Amino acid sequence: MSGLQRRRVNKSDSDYSSNFNSNNNNTTTNEEDESVNKKIAYDPEEVSLKNNNTVPKLTLMEEVLLMGLKDKEGYLSFWNDNISYALRGCILIELALRGKIQVVNDPARKRFDVSERLVEVINGTKTGEVLLDEALNLMKNDEPLTIANWIDLLSGETWNFMKISYQLKQVRERLAKGLVDKGVLRTEMKNFFLFDMPTHPVVDSSCKEAIKRRILSVLVSRNMQLNTNEYFPSTVSFKLIRTLSLICGAYGANVLENVLSSLDYEKRDHAFARADELLAQFSQSPFALDKQTETGISVNLNKDAKEEVAEFPEASLRLEVVSGVFEVFSRMDTLL
Repeated sequence: MSGLQRRRVNKSDSDYSSNFNSNNNNTTTNEEDESVNKKIAYDPEEVSLKNNNTVPKLTLMEEVLLMGLKDKEGYLSFWNDNISYALRGCILIELALRGKIQVVNDPARKRFDVSERLVEVINGTKTGEVLLDEALNLMKNDEPLTIANWIDLLSGETWNFMKISYQLKQVRERLAKGLVDKGVLRTEMKNFFLFDMPTHPVVDSSCKEAIKRRILSVLVSRNMQLNTNEYFPSTVSFKLIRTLSLICGAYGANVLENVLSSLDYEKRDHAFARADELLAQFSQSPFALDKQTETGISVNLNKDAKEEVAEFPEASLRLEVVSGVFEVFSRMDTLL
């Protein structure tokens, strides 16, 4: 007796292929739909910072640090106690030149030394530089304090335990890493007394040499001429004030001698004398632009400085911050 049995037949290859293609097409369609629906984050503030050609590629602090670094060894002198304090002053100058802070516009302020005048934030937007933004945020969230007070607080030189947290940490190392990111330095590990420590030798020597030439143009040449390059383009605002800030910052940080070491004794002596003159001349507010140099160096500086100040008439209160920091630099030997 025979019975009917149902045969189980496997699906043909053609059926499997059609199903696979159908699923694959659905997946592709879904991916395309997802890609269409994806939105790319756009930060107009970040774009504007990248396209801002009125500020140099290197900050003032980075330039001062670079002047202090040994080219091949990649570290600062172990005996330099001034540079950390001077770098905090350079932070205030950089913020002022970028239009972020200024001296409080109080007529009574002229009774006080420039470094004892109050500072306020006038533009709290980001600069794109971490150290500057960190300092700006501290200043924005506190009451107006004097220029000297802010340098002390950012350096940790204060007895006010409520504001001890205002000290900026690892400033030199963070600046060096910033220079690594900008292609000027590289990072190496070297052994110091059984400890491995990061060092930052110079990679782009043309950048450092260009900064040196800018300094020497003011301190050595009879007629000053500021050269521009990719790190310091011609579109930068306050080119001369920035160069003077670099010189006074390097002088206060005890790294100016590194720049002048290639000069003979007489030229080096005259260069330091000119730096002293500039520090005294521009630590006044307004700048003493009618005072003639006694060294016969950069004799056209006053004329160019007058033109630059006249180009930015709204920046007088910001330039008072620069003068106040210079005044602090002029008496650093008594402060530290």
